[in-house]
Amino acid sequence: MKWFAVNCIYQVICGEGKHTPQFNEQTRLIQATGRAAALEKVRLNAANFNPPFNNCKGEKVVWKFIGVGGISEMEEPADGVEVSSKIIEPESVSQYLEKLEHRNKSLTNQKLF
Repeated sequence: MKWFAVNCIYQVICGEGKHTPQFNEQTRLIQATGRAAALEKVRLNAANFNPPFNNCKGEKVVWKFIGVGGISEMEEPADGVEVSSKIIEPESVSQYLEKLEHRNKSLTNQKLF
């Protein structure tokens, strides 16, 4: 068996869908014998990855599977193995770094249960 990082793309629909269109791109680790088997496994299980729920307004929230945006074979998962990577070209480096600092403080100041 091999491991694959699969980029699954969903449209997020709340209630009747009368809101700003939203799409969710998820990178999922899939174990399969090959690329075709990994893609088939995603197709068969895509709906189960994100079950519908009711939001705080009582509206049903649904993730509609659109398709696969990419697939990469990867090393066996282990501590520190890279799962996803992207290059950021911010308009303002200082704002980007400020947001990153705030996010890091938020993550490190959480009380663990």
